[in-house]
Amino acid sequence: MALLRRLCGNQPDADDVFQETAVRVWKNFSSRPWLRNPRSWLMTIGYHAFLDSRDRRTGTAEMIDPPDRRGRAPGELIEKAEDCDRVHVAIGELAAPIREVVVLHYMGGLSISQTAAAMQIAAGTVKSRLNSALATLRSALE
Repeated sequence: MALLRRLCGNQPDADDVFQETAVRVWKNFSSRPWLRNPRSWLMTIGYHAFLDSRDRRTGTAEMIDPPDRRGRAPGELIEKAEDCDRVHVAIGELAAPIREVVVLHYMGGLSISQTAAAMQIAAGTVKSRLNSALATLRSALE
């Protein structure tokens, strides 16, 4: 649920995506073989439900947590919000397979092997895509 809140940026949208994820899991559970890593399978389904819901909505989804407002000066809050917007735009401009690896690994908290299992690719491919993503993000954010 934390991944969905982070992706959606607000609780009501995260609840809707969570409900869609639960429906998809229920429909596909009997056709799924024994799972070594159910967490990565669930996160992948949730991520795809988020992508589908984002495509249906007219507004844009916020993929970065809102800035922490406790004890910060207004100038710091504005700077933090601008940084979040820049990162959000940079992540959104990544190619879809690279963006999916970034979201599952960094935002979803999956390990390299869990991300590989969720995407059904090799762990080396996950590492390569993360390396490519970080290089692209560094250059975009400089």
